[in-house]
Amino acid sequence: MHSLLDTRQQWTLAAGAILLEANHLEFAAGYDIDLLEGKREGITEMLDRAWSSRDEESFRRQVESFRENRGHGADFDQDRALLSVMNYEEQENYIGGIIDEKRAAQFRVIQFYDSRLNTAGVSAWDWGRAISITRMAMQIGYMDEEMAWAFMFEMAQRIQRAYSSWPEFALAYIIGRQYWSEEFDEDGALEQFSLIEHLFERPDSPWNLMRWEEESIALPFELEREG
Repeated sequence: MHSLLDTRQQWTLAAGAILLEANHLEFAAGYDIDLLEGKREGITEMLDRAWSSRDEESFRRQVESFRENRGHGADFDQDRALLSVMNYEEQENYIGGIIDEKRAAQFRVIQFYDSRLNTAGVSAWDWGRAISITRMAMQIGYMDEEMAWAFMFEMAQRIQRAYSSWPEFALAYIIGRQYWSEEFDEDGALEQFSLIEHLFERPDSPWNLMRWEEESIALPFELEREG
């Protein structure tokens, strides 16, 4: 791992590993985008296209959205609560009556995976991505380094408190991604899970190098908030 990053920073980046590694960045290099030729331009384009973040101000709005839990996790929780008051037959009738196929697929995801999730649901999907894009945004000047790390530490604390292990976190993340993709079929599920297989199998994976029970994640941190 990058020698300039402490254990807390390494654990935090490990929590953002899925998206960071999907962008061909390496944990051993601290997920440094400048080590890959042309990657800075690609990250800038991705943040604009996927997150409508083009500068410091627009990225800060995205950070506040994550902090206030205005993401897919909140939508998932609302849909999950709706299904929770129905028995299986009622759920089938309700989902079968949804005209929008994408919305129906989202409810199928919840119905199928509900028992595999704890009360935090798929917040892992929002918080893990928050760390990922903040790491990248910090390097292209969209957020001050000190503030960026403080925000990422906040997301890391939420993750560690809400889940009990890398596998539990990863499962919630991938279910959240499937809910976001608005697809529910075997091929789609296999594609989602393929994103995390290498993080469990590779000896140099951050999830095999960093213990889940890292005490430094719980330490206080200073976070500047908008006044």
